[in-house]
Amino acid sequence: MKQNPSRDLALRLDAADELAKFRARFFVPEGQIYLDGNSLGLLSRDAERTLVAVLDRWRSTGIGGWIGGDSPWFTMAESLSARVAKLVGAEADEVAIANSMTINLHQLLATLYKPRARRTKVLIDAHSFPTDRYALRSHIQLRGLDPDEQIVIAPAGESRFLDEGEIEKALKNPELQMALFPSVVYTTGQLLDLERLCRAARENGVIIGVDMSHSVGVMPHALDAWGADFAGWGHYKWLNAGPGAVAGLYLNRRHFDADGMVNAGLAGWWSVHKESM
Repeated sequence: MKQNPSRDLALRLDAADELAKFRARFFVPEGQIYLDGNSLGLLSRDAERTLVAVLDRWRSTGIGGWIGGDSPWFTMAESLSARVAKLVGAEADEVAIANSMTINLHQLLATLYKPRARRTKVLIDAHSFPTDRYALRSHIQLRGLDPDEQIVIAPAGESRFLDEGEIEKALKNPELQMALFPSVVYTTGQLLDLERLCRAARENGVIIGVDMSHSVGVMPHALDAWGADFAGWGHYKWLNAGPGAVAGLYLNRRHFDADGMVNAGLAGWWSVHKESM
């Protein structure tokens, strides 16, 4: 039944909202109706308590915090990955919590973007987030190629929305090595059919990645079921982790070797088994 908008209707809907109780767990700026969680989520009282507890532990234990206590820092990456993996529909060993979205994208591109013979190009959407383009251009240039020639744009229609059918056609390009699309287009709010796009990419031998910065925390994800090759996201928007919070990345197990290892494009301290550090 259609109802005319009114203050009375709004108040009744607020009173019936089963999630309203969660509002009290966040610090809402005084005098504001906060609708900018898509850019920066609010601080929760739970996060404040946890942060203070971690600082207290650092103060009282010093270096002992790395391996002592209930949540040693040395294994925190694994425990966090296991929790976040449930949000993105992946296995814990396919997820890493570290860095920023851009740095994680650089790591994934360094690992997976391997232009060869005719397959050198990358397909992106017309509304792709600027940082995705910056990172792509950087890696294409590092391989001695021209980004203006190698980046292929999947156009948006007159309605500004992307057409999955047109993207499927674009994925048939035999010169494509990789495709990178958002789960939610940040300029329009369009939710892409990622299962469909990932299937089309696999059928055409194209590695496909997903930028989930504008969806993680507010919608279900199924990266393994979709068959995505890689993905990246931040935690400071809908997951309320705060400005500067570490981001997340996903790499499908099919890119692991027989020993469960990854030939990381950018190796470092945390990219080896901890037993051999």
